[in-house]
Amino acid sequence: MTDAKAAPMNMTIRKEALRDQRAKMLAAAPDWRASDARVNPRVAIGSILAMWLLYFLITTGLGLLAGAEQWEYAGRRALVVVAGILCTFVLYQLIQRVQPQGFGARLAVALGAAVPLVAVYATINLLVFFYWFPGPDAEKIIAEVQSKFPISWETVLILDSSIRWYFFFAVWAALYVAFGYANEMRAVERRANHFRIEAQAAQLRALHYQVNPHFLFNTLNSLSTLVLRGSKSEAETMIMNLSSFLRSSLAVDPEQLVSLDEEIALQRLYLDIEQVRFPDRLHVEVTMPNELENACVPVLILQPIIENAIKYGVAPSKGTIAIRLTASSEYGLLVLRIENDIDPKAPIPAPGTGLGLGNVRERLLTRYGPTAGCEWGRSDTGGFFVSLWLPLARERC
Repeated sequence: MTDAKAAPMNMTIRKEALRDQRAKMLAAAPDWRASDARVNPRVAIGSILAMWLLYFLITTGLGLLAGAEQWEYAGRRALVVVAGILCTFVLYQLIQRVQPQGFGARLAVALGAAVPLVAVYATINLLVFFYWFPGPDAEKIIAEVQSKFPISWETVLILDSSIRWYFFFAVWAALYVAFGYANEMRAVERRANHFRIEAQAAQLRALHYQVNPHFLFNTLNSLSTLVLRGSKSEAETMIMNLSSFLRSSLAVDPEQLVSLDEEIALQRLYLDIEQVRFPDRLHVEVTMPNELENACVPVLILQPIIENAIKYGVAPSKGTIAIRLTASSEYGLLVLRIENDIDPKAPIPAPGTGLGLGNVRERLLTRYGPTAGCEWGRSDTGGFFVSLWLPLARERC
């Protein structure tokens, strides 16, 4: 297999390998981190205070509606609320330190950790309302429970209170786990987006670097022809032009955006190389409104198109072939059309691999998505055209 045939095939293989690698990267689940599932301490503590404050206000309000004597319970209830805040804070600390990977396991840990703390809270509630600051109906309640459970009446009161209060603690625990899960999903999404950006950047670099070997191969072939023909001065000019073009093109970042004016200047460096080969056959026309000179385009996006126009339009012809580049704006898009004549008397060149134009389309879709594109075909005048469009942006590139 010749080098000319092997080069496009190798590029195609590398491109397919890059796509496979990119697909595996995007399909892989991002690493799970326990810290992702933790809730901001301000949010956690704020939710604890808000929950118990709401309980105090609602319970006290209902008590006031029941009778003025409920005011005497407000102080006792405040003590119980402080105890509830402390117990819930301990629950928060326990949940924060134990972070299983699965959501169900995390919820089970939270609900399980609430059990002993509810028992502690129920015990404090018993001490406050029945021992330390007993109310007028405390003796009546104790007597009723003692008549049924003479030995373990305190345990019964604690269990009864724990059952009722467990759901209060469980609601907060479930809310905390839900907050943590939401944080985890956001973190996973951020890392997944980071992977996508990295994969996209890698693909853009690979697509960009496919341009230079393809161009360099054709140019060296042309240089070889000049040397064999004995055109020393033309060969020297081509070498200098090639050096300038490579210095300019390799110095830019493949992800960089440049102004349309700068992109066309880069293409003129390339055309200077080809002008040495075809001094009488190559004619270039550029139509670009002044207001589009600073429009942003991906660097070297036009180079494969111009190269194809030379290869399939100028090289096989016997007469002058015009390459026309037209820039326009339509519906918020920058539209670039490159058209070249075709000599009907010239031999039809072998069809290409489509690598260059496919590269252009792939770069546009990778960077801009469906808002950009590229199409090509025969023009109405019998020549060949390539039209590409992308979002029009005049910001600093």
